[in-house]
Amino acid sequence: MYCNFQKTYNSGKRSFSIDIEASFQLNAINVVYGNSGAGKTSLLRLLSGLDKVDSGLIRVNKKDWLNTKNKTFLPSHQREIAYVFQDYGLFPNMTVTENLEFAKKDINQTLLNEVVEMLELETLLKTKPNHLSGGQQQRIALARAIVQEPKFLFLDEPLTAIDETLRSKLQTYLIQLQKKQKFTVIMVSHNLQEVLKVASHVCVIHQGKATSQGIPSLLLKENPKNTLKAVVISSGTLTIDVVVETQKMTILKENILSKNYTIGDEVEIKIH
Repeated sequence: MYCNFQKTYNSGKRSFSIDIEASFQLNAINVVYGNSGAGKTSLLRLLSGLDKVDSGLIRVNKKDWLNTKNKTFLPSHQREIAYVFQDYGLFPNMTVTENLEFAKKDINQTLLNEVVEMLELETLLKTKPNHLSGGQQQRIALARAIVQEPKFLFLDEPLTAIDETLRSKLQTYLIQLQKKQKFTVIMVSHNLQEVLKVASHVCVIHQGKATSQGIPSLLLKENPKNTLKAVVISSGTLTIDVVVETQKMTILKENILSKNYTIGDEVEIKIH
């Protein structure tokens, strides 16, 4: 997938511009990485066709999804995309089962059962979304996207509200499922640890522009010591628990570079 487009969002006296030229690998997990406000969600919405660009091109397998020069515009529903939004987008009047089954006519029951088990939704199936936590709703939204069996899976920070143990499990499942189903993932994340685990290709954006693209290890080039900063939240005999950005991790004490730290201190940890 290749894109080269421009878009200016205006809100009152403020404006924000996207000016992106980027490529994404097909049949792989791509991660759009950057700080809050960099334009990650806007990029995803523009690629999906939910927002329209001012000018530019999106080309997939020699087919134009968008080309403003010849006025080509493929609507979102024809791009074979399943999209997980930050606000989840569940139907409040439907149970979890009804939300999942609504995703696709002639749903693949084997895949549905697998996703329900993997995302630990068995006890939630008869419940409506307004009775569920944010993390539970996030898992349902992810499940609904997967059972659509799309060619493209667009994920806007899909695991942020999920506890660390399940988050790691779902990251592994996403990797395995993508290899099995061969769909293309474009996933927004600002969690470096997550990117290094799941991504085949990364696109770094800053202030609406793609600043670098390539294999995930490029994120460490500006970090030659291969370290992450973390905050200590508890300490054991051989390990300590830390928070890296929004992610809780358990780290061997031998991987802590900082000395004489206590609860609440910021430390540097080694990345292997």
